[in-house]
Amino acid sequence: MDSQLRSFIYGLQTRNPLQTVELWILGVQNRSGAVQHAVLSPALQKRTEKQFAKDHWVTGQSSPWVSTIHIVHVNKNSDTTQQFTLAYDLITSYASFGKGHKVITVEKNPEPGRDNWFITKISTTSLPYEAITPAEMIQ
Repeated sequence: MDSQLRSFIYGLQTRNPLQTVELWILGVQNRSGAVQHAVLSPALQKRTEKQFAKDHWVTGQSSPWVSTIHIVHVNKNSDTTQQFTLAYDLITSYASFGKGHKVITVEKNPEPGRDNWFITKISTTSLPYEAITPAEMIQ
């Protein structure tokens, strides 16, 4: 990985749990696997990198798509772990395919001297025809 790419990824490190989830949401809305991958834990990055690359770092699909993602609940498990429950609509230009839900676990980087946060788990209640990202686990 060249230094420019490393610097870009480092620049995307988030400083709080909400910022982590909001950046992941932006990646989903823009179908950017690179942005989504950047906010994953190192273990989750390693597990999903081949699939993201295989899909050319693009996630989602043209139709139906995820629209209007809302954070509906935040559970602070500890000073270093929080869970965010998200709700969203899955829509097309002609119909709604229902509401989906995701639970995202965000943890503070445990490495000494690091203060960034990252996603360690994404659980999804999948809807018919919904495309999920490589990091998501279907409930």
